[in-house]
Amino acid sequence: MSTSYLRLGSAIALGLAAPALATAAPAPAKKAPAPAAEAAKPMTRTQFLSNVQSRFSTADTNHDGFIDSNEVAAAQQRELQQARTTEQQRIGAEFDKLDTNHDGQLSKAEFMAAAPTVTPRQTAQQIIGLIDANKDGKISLQEYEAGPLGAFNKIDTNHDGTVSAAEIQAAKATPKK
Repeated sequence: MSTSYLRLGSAIALGLAAPALATAAPAPAKKAPAPAAEAAKPMTRTQFLSNVQSRFSTADTNHDGFIDSNEVAAAQQRELQQARTTEQQRIGAEFDKLDTNHDGQLSKAEFMAAAPTVTPRQTAQQIIGLIDANKDGKISLQEYEAGPLGAFNKIDTNHDGTVSAAEIQAAKATPKK
């Protein structure tokens, strides 16, 4: 008899959780990592059971001690509406961030301003320092050619001066160091 209650309880929990599981999760906006205080908190079995019973009571709208298909459907609709509202609020907040003049419309300029800034990964001096073999502060043609030609020669395993399709495939399959 107790396994029947366990199965029924599991079925009810899954039935009530189904709307949340079935709702397509939107791509979350980039957020800062949650502080440790907002991390999952420990919960006792008593607290957990109290939460389950509270959800059951909320779903059992006619308070007969059972959840029928109409009550499950109603719970689904409430959860879907809550998910829609939350998603609309998130999207609205994102729109408001982009709409810098607060006219309710996004101009191309406002949209483009939200694009991430593209910056070089290295300064000109860092690049010169990597390529300038003789350290004279300038890059000669020979220094400029040295890196790419070294890579070509490494791929040209038969050293015939031509990189074949097979050599390219072999180079792609070789793990990089």
